[in-house]
Formats: sequence, structure tokens, C-alpha cells
Amino acid sequence: MSSINTGGTRRRFLQASLVGLAAVQMGVTGRSVAAAELPHLDEADPSAKALAYVHDASSISVEVRGGEDRVCTSCRFYIKNDVAWGPCNLFPGKAVAAQGWCKGWVAKA
Repeated sequence: MSSINTGGTRRRFLQASLVGLAAVQMGVTGRSVAAAELPHLDEADPSAKALAYVHDASSISVEVRGGEDRVCTSCRFYIKNDVAWGPCNLFPGKAVAAQGWCKGWVAKA
């Protein structure tokens, strides 16, 4: 008998579910708030830990990130506003570092 390793598949499903829930929550409770008004996301925050968020993407290897250009400013969930910190749909009510990164990163369409 062969065993099937579903750990990677399960992990991807859970990450995608978390991203989807955050997007749905943002659609229901989303509001436009100036980034200056938002508190910065703490890397120790449970939601930040769940997606392995870091303020400085260069602290994570390019292989893990999936590419040099994978930072918050190039993610579809980051609300670009040309400042060092900005709102992110994955972390409602918090500002993330423009040069940060998390596992929820998705290329802008």
C-alpha cells in the first residue's frame, strides 16, 4: 500500500481559505480609511503569524517568497497609496509595510 501525503494540499487549502475569508470580511465591513489612521500590523499578531507576515520581505529568502518582486506593494490585497505603510485587505483595520510580505501574496491582476 502506498500512503498519500496530503499535508501540502491541506496547508494550501487552509491558506487559501484564510485569504478568502479575509477578502469576504473586507467586502462586508470594508471602509476607506487613511493609512495614517491605521495601526501598524504587529508581526506577533495571530493573523500575521498565520500568514507568516514580515515587515521586511528581504528577511525571507527569495525561494520561499517565490520571487524578488513579491512584496506587499505588488500584491492584489495591498491598497496602494505610495507610502511606507498601507492598508491590506488580508489584515482589515491594520496597515502593513509596503516592503513586507506574507503567504497570502497574490499577483495583481
